Amino acid sequence: MRFAISLPVAAMVSVCLGLSLPAAAADLPCLTARLIVPWGSGSGTDLIFRALADAANRGGAKPRLEVVNLSGEEGVRGTETAARARPDGCTVLAVHQSLMTSYIAGTSKLNWNTLTSVARLTRTPVVVAAGTEAAFKTMPEMLEAARGPEGVKAGSTEGLASHFLFLLIADRTGAAFNQVFLEGMRERLNALLDGTIDVTELNQAIARRLTGEGPVRVLAVTSADRLVDSPDVPTLREQGIDLVFTIDRGVMLPKGAKPEVVEHYSTLFEAALGDPRVTALLREHGTVEGYLGPKAYAGYWQDSFAEWRRVAKDAGLYKPND
Repeated sequence: MRFAISLPVAAMVSVCLGLSLPAAAADLPCLTARLIVPWGSGSGTDLIFRALADAANRGGAKPRLEVVNLSGEEGVRGTETAARARPDGCTVLAVHQSLMTSYIAGTSKLNWNTLTSVARLTRTPVVVAAGTEAAFKTMPEMLEAARGPEGVKAGSTEGLASHFLFLLIADRTGAAFNQVFLEGMRERLNALLDGTIDVTELNQAIARRLTGEGPVRVLAVTSADRLVDSPDVPTLREQGIDLVFTIDRGVMLPKGAKPEVVEHYSTLFEAALGDPRVTALLREHGTVEGYLGPKAYAGYWQDSFAEWRRVAKDAGLYKPND
């Protein structure tokens, strides 16, 4: 990667630390760019993007990134704000699959193709968990129970990732779940512990605290391979379910952003992923680097949306008229 002959002191320090700056191809009209995170401060997504922004700034990002939390309506409020901004590189949007689930549910008119894909950055697998009092102890046993007369009550949050996880498992296996919709992970966990539901999706950190001698049994992890921190937990694939399911975080720009602006940010965030502090935080949150550049990221969205739209239509949940 080439650097200008004259670098600011901060950039020189970043080079000495092993970070690299994007080539100076985009001349952006702001000293500070907003990185809109459409979820609350302190959430897992917020912490990951703050770490990435800090790493980019330590590397001499021009413009500097400032994280702005605009939560509300499951990410729709912040997404709409970013989409209305000028595509000049002064507003960047943090996203994950809620971008397309909000569109599928009819709560937002914005979808992946109404923005400009920049880069996928991270992937976070989740776990399928049951209470220790459940009649089943493995995924195959759970699927058998789901085909029985009483069925299986799966706790999820309507229209979000947990909902689609069980739709996708049903799609792969032919099993049917009695989905019980609850507001968020805390409510789903409480319902699991008191027996209101039989199974749910949890993040790895919560699951690790509650397994062993605790009240939760982890049936599967949704990653492609077993996790280093939980080597005894089998994947869905190992149990006959051809599915990898991760929460995938990335960045996008308003529609119409020029190629050099897209390249500026894709390169900037790719470099930030290599920061040791980012690596440590990702590990703490059960997350791995999953970089895709602009073209591959757009292809990822296209393929993901086609599948999620299909299962939503099959379940009678697809609201748009396209």
